[in-house]
Amino acid sequence: MPQQEEHLRDYLQLIRKHDFTICLSVLLVLGIALIVSLRLPKTYAASTLILLAQPSTTPSFSSTNLFQNVFSGGVDRREMETISTRFSTESMLNTAIENLEDSGHTDAVALFPSVGKLKQLLNAQVDPDSDYINISINLTEEEGGERNAALLVNQLAKDMQILRRGDEETELKKRMEFLEDEQQEIEARIQKELQELLKFVRENGSPETWAPLLTNLLERTTNVREKLETNRQELHATRANIAYLQAQLNRLPQQTQLSETTAHNPVWLFQQEKLFNLESQRVADAKKVGKNASELEGLNAQIAEIHKKNKDTPQTTITTTHGTSSHYTYIQNQLTTFVPTLASYEDAEERLKQEYEELKTELAKALKEIPENHTILTQIRAKIQTMNGLIEEIVKRSLEVKILYAESKMPTRRNQVGGIEIVDRAAPRKIPVSPQIKLILVIASIAGLVLGVTTALFTQYFNKAAEK
Repeated sequence: MPQQEEHLRDYLQLIRKHDFTICLSVLLVLGIALIVSLRLPKTYAASTLILLAQPSTTPSFSSTNLFQNVFSGGVDRREMETISTRFSTESMLNTAIENLEDSGHTDAVALFPSVGKLKQLLNAQVDPDSDYINISINLTEEEGGERNAALLVNQLAKDMQILRRGDEETELKKRMEFLEDEQQEIEARIQKELQELLKFVRENGSPETWAPLLTNLLERTTNVREKLETNRQELHATRANIAYLQAQLNRLPQQTQLSETTAHNPVWLFQQEKLFNLESQRVADAKKVGKNASELEGLNAQIAEIHKKNKDTPQTTITTTHGTSSHYTYIQNQLTTFVPTLASYEDAEERLKQEYEELKTELAKALKEIPENHTILTQIRAKIQTMNGLIEEIVKRSLEVKILYAESKMPTRRNQVGGIEIVDRAAPRKIPVSPQIKLILVIASIAGLVLGVTTALFTQYFNKAAEK
C-alpha cells in the first residue's frame, strides 16, 4: 500500500493540535536553563595589552633575519611566541602571586585557585597582524572576580617587564664582556701579526726595497754583461794584434847593416912605412963611408920583398857596422806593450765572469724569493686588515650594546621597560563574561521548541500506529 503524501498544512495542523505539548516543552526547558544559569557562578574577565617594542638602535643582521623581520613586521615572531608562552609558566605565576603578596594584596592572593588551574585559565595570545600580545584571564566571584583577574594580569605584565629588563641587562653585559674579550684577543693577535710583519720585513725587506733592489741587480747585471762583451772584444782584438805582430816579427831579420867605412889597409900602411924606412936607411947607408955592397944588397932585398907584399896586399879596407833592426825593435816594443794589456784583459774577463755569475745567482734568488715574500707579506697584511675590520665591527657592536644598555637604564616617556610597553592595563569590570543568560535562554528556547515538536511527532506517529 503506497504511503500517503503529507503536505505542509498537515504539519501545521499537527503543531496546532499539540501546541500545549510544544509550549510546555519550551517553558520547561527555559525554566530549567534559567534556574541552572542563575545558579552558575559568575565569571569575570580582565585583559592587558602589551607591545613588544623594538630597540631604537638595532644591530646589523643577516639576510635571513632581514627576510624574517620584513615578513614579521620588524619583530621576531618566535620571540613573541616565547613571551606569550612564558606567561603561562608556573614560575611566572608563582612570581606574580608572591609579588602581589609583597605589595599588600594578601586577601586577593588567598582567593586565587591553584597555579595549575591558573595556567589553564590564563590566555596569552599573539596578534598575528601586529606586535601586540593580549593577556587575559577569567576568574569566578569565589576566586576574586574582576579585581583579582585585573591584579594578576597587570602583575604578570609588570613581572615580564622586570624579567625582560633583567634578562636584557644580563644579556647586554654578557655581550659587552664578550665583545671586550674578543677585542682584546684580536688586538693581541694584531700585535703578534705586526711583530711577525716587522720581523719579516727586517729579514726579507718590503716592496719599497724589493723594487729598487731588483732594479739595481738588473742594472748591475746588464752593466757587467756589457763590460764583459766589451772586454771580450778588446781581448780578441789584442790577441789578433799580437798574432799579427808575431807573424811580422818572424818575417823580419833581427840584425841589419847600419854603416860602411872605406879606409887604408893597416897592413899596407905598415908595409909602406917599413918600406919607407928601409929605403931611407939604404940611401943613408949608401952615402956613409964603410958600408959594403953586401949590406946594401940586404936592404935592397928587403925593399924588394916589401914591394912584392904590397902588391898582394890591398891598399884599402871596407868596415861594415850591423845592429838590431829598428822595425824589428818597434814590433818587439809593440809586443811588449800588448802582452801586459792581454794579461789585464784576461784577468778582467775572469773577474767579470765571476761577478756576472754571482749577479745571475743573486738575481735568480731574488726573482724566486720576491714573489714568495710578496705573497707571504700580502697574506700577513690581509690578516691584519681583516682583524682591523673585525676590531672596527666589534667597536661598533660594543658601542651599540653600550647605547642599548644606557637606554635600558633611562626612563622612557611611555610605559616601556625591558622592551615591553603596557599599552592597555587591565581594569576591573563588573560585567561578567559568564554565564550569559540571554544566550542561554535563546539556546534553551530553541532546544525546548525542538523538544516539543519532536514529542508531538512521536505522539502522532504512535497514535496512527495504534489506530491501524
